[in-house]
Amino acid sequence: MPSWVETLRGVILFIVWTVLVLRISALWRSPQRPVWVVLLVLATGSLMIQAPVGRWFDDTTGVAKAGELSVALVALTDFAAVWWFAVALHRAGHATPVWLRRAPAVSAAVMAALALAFFAVTPAPDRFGAQAHGWWAGYAVAWITFGLVTAVGAGALFWRHGITMRSPVLRLSMLALAVGTTAEVPYLVIRAIRWFTEAPPTLALVGFWCSFSRFVLVALGCSLAALEPLRKAALYWYRRQRLYGLWMLLRQATPELVVITPRSRTADVLTFTNAWEQLHQRVIDIRDSITFLHDGWASPQLLREASRKAAEAGHRERERLLAAACWIEATRRDALAGSAKLHHELDKDLLPEVHASESTVHREIRHLLRLHRALRTRTVHAFADSVQHRPPATATS
Repeated sequence: MPSWVETLRGVILFIVWTVLVLRISALWRSPQRPVWVVLLVLATGSLMIQAPVGRWFDDTTGVAKAGELSVALVALTDFAAVWWFAVALHRAGHATPVWLRRAPAVSAAVMAALALAFFAVTPAPDRFGAQAHGWWAGYAVAWITFGLVTAVGAGALFWRHGITMRSPVLRLSMLALAVGTTAEVPYLVIRAIRWFTEAPPTLALVGFWCSFSRFVLVALGCSLAALEPLRKAALYWYRRQRLYGLWMLLRQATPELVVITPRSRTADVLTFTNAWEQLHQRVIDIRDSITFLHDGWASPQLLREASRKAAEAGHRERERLLAAACWIEATRRDALAGSAKLHHELDKDLLPEVHASESTVHREIRHLLRLHRALRTRTVHAFADSVQHRPPATATS
């Protein structure tokens, strides 16, 4: 076996343990729990296969090959946990029969009982041998059957969802899991051949690479899936920070809409909880403020002047955005100055475009950031300084 194999195994284990620590909160979130459990079982299994650990089990229990039995029990837990993760993924968007939801746990419990039973009745020299003899042949048949059922069951679901997954990261994760669980099938077939026939050494080598590929791909696939919520939360936090300037600019002009006092910049930076909800609320707050300014202080004359100014600027691809920025800045100043509301019946042509779903939020934020940049331009500030759109004050006697 090349030396780099153990090096890569060590790197994968480091990644797995790092993800386990970073995503320990997944234990308290039902949808994220299966992938965390799979990573824990993978990490535990990699420790259990170490020779000193096996000897410790044998010495502690006084039972021959108890260490190898513990490895087998962890391995069957690994097989069942991966299948459980695949079923949980499928349940998120599809009706799943009760028997399928229970199948991973039930099959693991049955296989564990059979492993203990065959271990008890098989003489010590025949346990976990290169070939299966006597009672141990029953264990071999049960193990291969259990492994094939879990591998095919999990692989089919991972392939199905890996192909259709919209998120690139999750698609890569599911496809890694699909390939990894599929690689388990030839490994099990080769293991069966080696248990019952005199197989050439090259076949054992092929089986090793299939098993190693399964370990690497399942570990990386689960790590990606476990880190995806963290990645998305960080992305939503970053986008919320980028909107802070525009949000605060508009909220200060529309205090009537403020239910909760806006957080300071420092407090906002240090707020990490409910990342998507907070980002979505920020976009809604910005939209509400813009609409409030439009309905309260805009006038037909202002909108016409804003359109004319934008057309004069000569940026046809940005004309609508620049026009919106012009009237928003003018009305924002009127609102800050405490000017009386006009309450004109206006069309909505110059309101910024709305993209409100999670799938379009990135486009929405890009649009709002362009609007914020436009609000800070000399053209917009010059327009707001010079435009006269309010009716002259009525003289009083």
